[in-house]
Amino acid sequence: MKMKILIKVAAISTLIILNSSCATKQGLMISKEGVYEIIINKSSSDNDPVISGHVYEFGTKNPVLGASVWNDKYYHIKTGVDLKGRFIYRTKPGKYKVHASFVGFRPSLTNSFAASKGDTVYIDFYLKL
Repeated sequence: MKMKILIKVAAISTLIILNSSCATKQGLMISKEGVYEIIINKSSSDNDPVISGHVYEFGTKNPVLGASVWNDKYYHIKTGVDLKGRFIYRTKPGKYKVHASFVGFRPSLTNSFAASKGDTVYIDFYLKL
C-alpha cells in the first residue's frame, strides 16, 4: 500500500516538474518607462512563434486603447490592441526586443529574448504617463 502511494506521489511530482519546465518566466522587469512581464511557453510545434499580451496603464491596469506593439527586427509589422488591451502577432524565429507605445505615455522596450519555432511569448506592458 505504501509503495503504491509513493509511486503515485513520484508520478505526480514528475508531471508537475515537466509542466513547469515548459515555460520560462522572466518576472516583472522594471524600467523608468514602465514595467513589463514576459513568459515564454515552449512547444514542439513547427509553427512560427506567436507574440501576444496586453498593454495596460501603469498603476491602474486599464487597457491603453490605441497602443501599438512591434518588434525591433520587423518594424513594418505593427499591431494594435483591442478594447481589452490585447495584441497578438506571428513572427519569424529569432532574437527580439518588443516595443509598446502610445501618445502621452513613455514608450516601453523589452530586453532581448529568443523566440523559437513553436514558442508562444506572452508580454504584458504597463506603460507610465
